[in-house]
Amino acid sequence: MEHAGWQNEYDRVKSLVERHETWRGSCLNLCAAENAMSPAVRGMLCTDLAQRYGDYTGRDLHARRYFGTREIAELEATVSQLAADVFDARYVELRPISGHIAGNAVMMGFCKAGDVVFELGSYSGGHRLATKLAAGGPVSLQVEYLPFDPVAFNVDVPRTLEMVRRFRPRLIVLGSSNFLFPHPVRELAEGLREFPETILSYDASHVLGLIAGRRFQDPLGEGAQLVFGGTQKSFPGPQGGVIYGNSPELMEVMGSNVHPVLVSNHHLARLPSLGLALVEMKEWGAAYADQVIRNARALGSALAALDVPVVAAESGFTASHTVLLSTALIDSAAVLGQRLDDANIIVTAVRLPKELGAEGLRIGVNEITRRAADERSMEEVARLIAAVVLGSRPVEHIRGEVQELTRQLQGYCFTFS
Repeated sequence: MEHAGWQNEYDRVKSLVERHETWRGSCLNLCAAENAMSPAVRGMLCTDLAQRYGDYTGRDLHARRYFGTREIAELEATVSQLAADVFDARYVELRPISGHIAGNAVMMGFCKAGDVVFELGSYSGGHRLATKLAAGGPVSLQVEYLPFDPVAFNVDVPRTLEMVRRFRPRLIVLGSSNFLFPHPVRELAEGLREFPETILSYDASHVLGLIAGRRFQDPLGEGAQLVFGGTQKSFPGPQGGVIYGNSPELMEVMGSNVHPVLVSNHHLARLPSLGLALVEMKEWGAAYADQVIRNARALGSALAALDVPVVAAESGFTASHTVLLSTALIDSAAVLGQRLDDANIIVTAVRLPKELGAEGLRIGVNEITRRAADERSMEEVARLIAAVVLGSRPVEHIRGEVQELTRQLQGYCFTFS
C-alpha cells in the first residue's frame, strides 16, 4: 500500500504534465507574452546548475559567497558579454529572475518615499510596476499615468512634458504590454534635458526580441538611461529578467538592489539557455524580427479584411509582434477569449482606452513565427480567428482546422541546424 501511494502521486504529477504538453501541442499559441525556445535552448535548462548557488556581491562576478563557482563565474561573464553585444550596451545585469523583478529593481534603486513616477496606465498596456509597488507598501510613491493618444496608440509627448514641468518626476517608465509602435524615446529624452533629476527608463519586456534583432527601436541609443525586461516574450529565451545601460553609476545602483534586496539565488540554470538564445539573436535576430513584424502586419490586414475590428488600422496595424482587436461591439473580451480557447486558439484579454471600446484581445505572432509561420499562414490564422470571434461557424468544427494548422507548424526557425 505504501508503494502504491507514492506511485499514484508520481503518476498523477507526470500525467498532468503530459496532458498539458499534449494539449498545448495541439493549440495555436498567440499569447504575445510567450515564445517557443528552440530545442538547443530548451535543452540547456536541465543541467547541474539547476541545483547550485552562485550569488555574488555588487557587480563583481568573482565576489562569490560560495566556493565551487569557477566555471559559473566564467559562464556568467560570457553570457553577460553576449547580452552586451546583442543590446549594444556597456553594462548588463542578468540576476533578476523576471522582468517584474528587474523593473522593481529600477524603482527601488532610484525612488525614495514620496517620489513621483510616471508610467502607462492599464488602459494603454502599462505593466504598472510603480502602482503595484506603492500599493504593496514597501515604497510610498506618487504615481501619475502618462498621457496616451488612443488614435496614434502612443504616448503623447507634449502633454507628458507639461506634466514633467508640473510634477518633476524622479522616474519615467516607457514600455507597454500592448506594444504596437515604438515609443517616443528620443523626443522625451530631448525634452528632459532641462530636468537632469528625472531618469528615463524603458520596459522592453514585450519587444526585447525585436530590439535584439535591431528592429522596432533602440531605446538605449535613443536616450533611455536604463532598459529592463523579461527574456521570454518576443525574445525567445528562458523565463528571466535583464537590465542594461551605459552608465556605470546607475548600473552599480542596480547591482546593489538586485542582490541581496530582491534576489539571492538568481537561478543559475537559466543562464546557459539564455546564452544560447543570445547567440541565436546575434546570428538570426534580424531575420526573425523582420518575419515577426511582417507576420503581425499581415495578420492585422487579413483580420480587418474579414470585418474583425483591428486597432490602429489607419496606422498599418502594428510595428511589433502584437495585433490588438477591439471587441466591445461583438462581445466581452473574456467571453471571446474563452471561445477562442475552446477552439484551441490562445490569446489574451486586455484593457483598451475607452475611445477604443475599453476592452479587447491581444494577439502575438512571435511563437508561431518561430514555428515557421509566414505571411501565407497568417491568412489561415485570420480566417480561423474571425470564424470564432464573429460566430460564423461552430467552435468544434474550427478546432479540427486549428489542430491541422498546428501540425504544419512543428519546426523551428532562426536557430541552429
